[in-house]
Amino acid sequence: ASGGGSSPSPSPAQRRAFGCRLGSPGSCTRECYEEIVALEEAEDRIGKLEDENASLRELVEDMRAALQSSDARCLALQVGLWKSHSKHKPREGRFVSPRTLASHNNVANSSNSNLKSLQNLIHEIEYLHSSREWQVEETVSLNQRLEQELWSCKEAVAALEDSNRLLKTEQASMRRKVEEARQALLSGLEKVKDLEAKASRVPALQRHVVQMESELHYYRCRRFASRLVFLHEVPGTVRFGGSQDAVMANNSTPQKQQRGLLNGTTSMPVEEQLFRSVEGQAASDEEEDKRAGDQQRQVEEVKRILTRLSCCGGRCGDEALEKLMFRFGSSRSEECHSAVMELLERVTRLHKELKLKESRTEMNMDQMKDCLVQELQQRAEDTELLTVELQSLEREKVRLSLVEEKLVDILQLLQQLRDLNVSRRTLGKMLLSTLESGSNPQHG
Repeated sequence: ASGGGSSPSPSPAQRRAFGCRLGSPGSCTRECYEEIVALEEAEDRIGKLEDENASLRELVEDMRAALQSSDARCLALQVGLWKSHSKHKPREGRFVSPRTLASHNNVANSSNSNLKSLQNLIHEIEYLHSSREWQVEETVSLNQRLEQELWSCKEAVAALEDSNRLLKTEQASMRRKVEEARQALLSGLEKVKDLEAKASRVPALQRHVVQMESELHYYRCRRFASRLVFLHEVPGTVRFGGSQDAVMANNSTPQKQQRGLLNGTTSMPVEEQLFRSVEGQAASDEEEDKRAGDQQRQVEEVKRILTRLSCCGGRCGDEALEKLMFRFGSSRSEECHSAVMELLERVTRLHKELKLKESRTEMNMDQMKDCLVQELQQRAEDTELLTVELQSLEREKVRLSLVEEKLVDILQLLQQLRDLNVSRRTLGKMLLSTLESGSNPQHG
């Protein structure tokens, strides 16, 4: 402002309008460059107007000094004129010569002309003074408007700098997000590989479980069969022990007979005693072989019936049970019958438990397989999402890097043009022409 005072700030409405105009830093294209060029032109105009304002101030001061000096001279002339008129008034009754009268007339005419010229000069000075004051007021108002424009341009520059800083911070955060997404993608890929390895081991584990179940079933059948054989062999061993006692008794008879013969107290011939002992031994051996064959057949029959009981159900199982009871009911006691029934109950119960465990194992395997498949699908979806996000982040990174490179090139070009002492107006015109040629589709 003139006089070195503080410049008036723009109104709030102007600030809001300016803020709305610069609200979106992302849409700074040709309008932004035009505003920058207008800002530079306004700065040039401000400089020129400041120079003109200073020269006008000097001129006004000179005019004021000249006006004051002319006023002083006018007053001095008027005072001198009044004094001359008061001194040279003609006196009554006194003779005035024509020469003196002519001189007085000349002095009066010259004083009148001087007064007219002074009055004209005063009018001109007043007109100039009023016109200069009007020009000064107009210059002051123009200066205020230019200062307001300068303030708005400074705000525009500050907003552009803020948008540039915001763009840099967003670029840094975008780079961090890209790195985080890359790390998350790598960890997701590692987890997917682990799940694929686990899924590849599922068939082998299923085969191993089936093999273990078959081995468990086989060992249980062998255990039940061995218990059954043991229960069936208990009464036979008792009878076999009795036959052994008889055989021993028969064997001991010839020894006693031999001792009797040696003592001379035998009543039978030696040949007959030997024949009888041989017959008894043969009969006992034949009976033992027959009993062993019967036991073997019974064991095989029990195994076959148990196998049918474990594999069949319903009427077939009932028939096999009746057959088993018929087999063992005729030749065994009540104790053997109860042992067979208990064994059959245990076999049936264990067979049901085995089927239940097999069904549970199959259900668990199916659930585990479903869970693994769902987890693999989820991991695959997460991997796809992360891949898409990473691609978008890579594209955004490439775009930001290109924008950054263009900004760096523009700044370097502006610095070079500044070093070449190119005027701002010429630089603005060059920039506008470049933007127009770039936006023209004929130029590609």
